[in-house]
Amino acid sequence: MTRGAFLTNLLIAPPVSGVWAVMVGILGLVVPTVILSLNHALPAGACCTTYFPFVMLCAILVPPLCSSAVALGAIGLADALFMGPRYQLFESPMDDFAAISSFATFALIIGLIYWVRKLGRERLRLAHSVEMESGVIFSLERGQAWASWPGAARVRLGPQDEVAEMMEDYLAQLELAERLARGPA
Repeated sequence: MTRGAFLTNLLIAPPVSGVWAVMVGILGLVVPTVILSLNHALPAGACCTTYFPFVMLCAILVPPLCSSAVALGAIGLADALFMGPRYQLFESPMDDFAAISSFATFALIIGLIYWVRKLGRERLRLAHSVEMESGVIFSLERGQAWASWPGAARVRLGPQDEVAEMMEDYLAQLELAERLARGPA
């Protein structure tokens, strides 16, 4: 498997969930905190950047809500343990600025990975439908019926109940047309 295929599968695959997601989230906070605690001579503001790759890894492996919790935990841990007096949160305007800028960066990281994952799934779905057959493909998502064609965008047909009723009516019309075309028996 090539590196590109591995990364594609990692981004498109469903994220880790349940207990494993909690474990990944805890590791995403513990590992950078341990790294930071080993080096006490950090320049001001460097502590938040240590958490960035771990938040990115969490965004790849776990759902966005869990990786957002890791990001908020990282901001709190960095401020409480490594900026200003220990165990005090947001004691200076500089801490506020660091927290806001870190939060914005974490949100961009998580949002970008979520967008790439969603786009990848959509492309994979489209590629899979092109490989299948050349006809119309009907699907159902959240109670809404959709129609798609290979190489084209999906079209929302409407609520499931209404579309099912319209399709039944259409099939009845086809049956009637066939009987009329055959003539009297």
